[in-house]
Amino acid sequence: MNKTTNINLGGLFFHIDEDAYIKLRDYLDAIKRSFTDSQGRDEIIADIEARIAELFSEKIQNEKQVIGITEVEEVISIMGQPEDYLVDEEIFDDQPEKETTSTQQPHQRISKKLFRDPDDKYIGGVSSGLGHYFGVDALWIRLLWILLVVAGIGTGIVIYILLWILVPEAATTSQKLAMKGEPANISNIEKKVREGFEEVSEKVKNVDYKKMGNKVKSSSRTFFDFVGDTILVLLKVFAKFIGIILIICAAFTIIGLFVSLFIFGSAGFIEGPWTHYIEVVNTTGVPVWIVSLLTFLAIAIPFFFLFLLGLKILVNNLKSIGSTAKYVLLALWIIAVIGLTVIGIRQATEKAFTASSTETRQLPLPLTDTLLIKAEDYGSWDDRFYNDDFDIVMNNGTKKLYLEDVKIINFNTSVDSSATIKTHKSAESSSYEKAREKASDIEYGFSLTDNTLIFQNYLLTDYKNKYREQEVEITLSLPEGTVIFLDPSLRRILGYTFANNMGYSGYDMQGHYWKTSRDELICLDCEEKTILDEGDEDKDNEKVKIDSNGIDIDINDENGENFKLKIDEKGIEIKTGSKNDTLI
Repeated sequence: MNKTTNINLGGLFFHIDEDAYIKLRDYLDAIKRSFTDSQGRDEIIADIEARIAELFSEKIQNEKQVIGITEVEEVISIMGQPEDYLVDEEIFDDQPEKETTSTQQPHQRISKKLFRDPDDKYIGGVSSGLGHYFGVDALWIRLLWILLVVAGIGTGIVIYILLWILVPEAATTSQKLAMKGEPANISNIEKKVREGFEEVSEKVKNVDYKKMGNKVKSSSRTFFDFVGDTILVLLKVFAKFIGIILIICAAFTIIGLFVSLFIFGSAGFIEGPWTHYIEVVNTTGVPVWIVSLLTFLAIAIPFFFLFLLGLKILVNNLKSIGSTAKYVLLALWIIAVIGLTVIGIRQATEKAFTASSTETRQLPLPLTDTLLIKAEDYGSWDDRFYNDDFDIVMNNGTKKLYLEDVKIINFNTSVDSSATIKTHKSAESSSYEKAREKASDIEYGFSLTDNTLIFQNYLLTDYKNKYREQEVEITLSLPEGTVIFLDPSLRRILGYTFANNMGYSGYDMQGHYWKTSRDELICLDCEEKTILDEGDEDKDNEKVKIDSNGIDIDINDENGENFKLKIDEKGIEIKTGSKNDTLI
């Protein structure tokens, strides 16, 4: 078993076994000997080491992987041997280079990578980098930006800023070579560094020191550099602000979900009005704490990652929570989403079908006097919890659901002169059979004492039946000519529309005597309705009279013109001024 050594190469740490380390050390020593007297030797060696570090990083799968002899040999084959390249030690001399023979490997092109070019930039080097990548002059790219800014109403500015942020800058020699599609081997790195020194040498020779001094005094930075740095600072500040918003929103959401989990999850363990409500609407039978836990996981886990994202924006080099934790959280989130989906489908199907149960009860005849119809609530309960759709009451020690969905929907004239009450009960469930069973479990009653008929204005059902939109509809059939009095207590349970000669709604029918006929109820104590226009100062000039005889409208305007309209069983009669038109 070979020993393992830790090395720092190009600012990166690697684990390497002893044989591979010896081969790599000898290789780097040979490269250093080749550049002993060369200008820019340190820069060349540093770039070569950085390139080797990049190649090692591409080959290892994780930080703990050990580099072996195979990886070192592969890197050497890519970089090449130092003796394959001719090093010119007279780089700064004006003498022509000596012709020598070389066993240099033929130049090979590699796939280009997109970088921003810092050596040829006006603002951020985006145009020059795109020019290298697509093989066109950067001038055409810059002209295209101008066209996008003018024709696209500023679209080019947005795209440029995004590329400036997302595309990295070619900072190292190997990145600059990859930007141009050239292999980052010893020859090209050495050539690139030498070109840089030649460029610096030419600038040193041709510089106008007086002009340069004045420029340094006025400003050491170009306008575009200033604008670029300003935009970058603003973008960083904006990113920090976004990070703070993400942290605050995610933290408050997770805390709120945790509190909700505790409150709703305690249903079944802690008894209270709100726990009763949750249990009654939960028709699936799944424990509420399980639903609460799944909901917490389904919502809190994504917000937890948003919280980490905010921290990563604010804190540089934030340590990762690890792949294992990420996979565990992802698995829990998938389980929670699937579980909530299944529970949601079950909850929806529990109210998919509506069925009814009808009971008909015959009243004793004859009804020799006026039938008084009333409604009453239960006098008192052992305990009562109020909700919007239903209440929960204790009835003789038994927990019941109390609902006020009771309506008298019709008054019919019986065909065989009998008096009957039809009670139509309905409920919802996952099948017709179960819905019919739930409807049959509804407890509803009425009583007849002497000539007083009393309806309950509520219904009851057992607590275990849950809330399933239970309701009761009542149809009362009476012999023709029966006189009834609708007590004001019926106001809540009377339906909206009943056929009657006054056109009253169910709300207005209470408090009056009515007589049953074949087609409608006839009011026996209703006053004739006279409708006046309240906006007219002289109300005597405009009258609308509606009664059992028909409709009579009489209007006189300020000019003395008269308009009359009468509608009765004879037809329609219209009078205006001296003209008399009768339409039958």
